[in-house]
Amino acid sequence: MASKDEDNIDFNKLERELSAAVDADERYWRENDAKFRAVNQRVATYDEFRDMVLAAHIKPLEKGDKINDTFQQPWNIHASKAGTADTTEHTPIQQTATQLPSNGLEFVRDWRRSCKTNQDKYVFLLWIGAENLGRVFKAEISFGLLGDILTALMEFDTEKDTTTVTDILENLSKTNRFGLSVQFLSGSEKDTCKSLFLKLETAVNKGDQNLSERLHYLRTVYEVRS
Repeated sequence: MASKDEDNIDFNKLERELSAAVDADERYWRENDAKFRAVNQRVATYDEFRDMVLAAHIKPLEKGDKINDTFQQPWNIHASKAGTADTTEHTPIQQTATQLPSNGLEFVRDWRRSCKTNQDKYVFLLWIGAENLGRVFKAEISFGLLGDILTALMEFDTEKDTTTVTDILENLSKTNRFGLSVQFLSGSEKDTCKSLFLKLETAVNKGDQNLSERLHYLRTVYEVRS
């Protein structure tokens, strides 16, 4: 005999929520794979990198697909049927980086011009790469910038990114006067740093002893207290 709670279950709503969750998960993994393809292909500019990620949802035409004679492309291809658009991903960047920054000043310039959201900043860091970031900030990390970088790195959301983010943290820690940059972190930035390490440690594969040891060491360098 069915219970009263079972009688009140809205199965249509559950089905819609499940479908939305599946779509969001598939979209996330498509975009994540696109990031790694772009990194491996060593695309020349940040524009190319970002475009590859934003175009991850586009499917190639099949043999039997037809294209109408008249085709109107909406500005935001994720616009809903009601005409409201999701602008979180497709807001155009007015001024974008065209080449890798060679020093801290160029990094800050492109960081401020091109990156309007934390996701933009995270993709920008991935595009530059861990080793290049170490070279860019070889002299020092500009005052106040380390906290912004840590906040952007919180955008990572997959085990695939764990090693990449750890590499970035490691290379930054080798820059000149890094200890001073850590000391100048604000209270909220230190909390963000701690949250980042907790997130990384949770994502690490239990069998990856090397990565676990690297994170344990970096905890000390970044002065993260348990």
